[in-house]
Amino acid sequence: MGDTPKARRLRPPWLLADIAGPSMLPNLYDGEQVLAWPYARVRPGDVVVVRRPDRPEVVMVKRVRERVADGWWLLGDNPYRSIDSREFGPVADHLVMGRAAFVRRRGGAGTGAEGASRGRARWRRIGADNPFEG
Repeated sequence: MGDTPKARRLRPPWLLADIAGPSMLPNLYDGEQVLAWPYARVRPGDVVVVRRPDRPEVVMVKRVRERVADGWWLLGDNPYRSIDSREFGPVADHLVMGRAAFVRRRGGAGTGAEGASRGRARWRRIGADNPFEG
């Protein structure tokens, strides 16, 4: 479902990954970017950049649901439009490329398509809110 963002290294060790498709709506929009730190501790609720277990050439941005025996259980924020651990199972530690710390939002007050049309971009810290608690 379009979950094939590019990932590229910036000044070491930061990693820049593109959001592709609707799997992380309503929190991350198609065309936005995340800046990930590869050495950060991963916890439930974090947004991470990972390699897909069954197709390691595919890089994905997903949210950590929980730690399981064989790795991390990952879900997209949009359960109706996400390819995630429900399809390919847990993601091993070595496939986690980094924890997202910032998102590059496009536009002024809006996000997504309406903000992108204004042509401006700005970085925002990704919060530590865990949508799986409470």
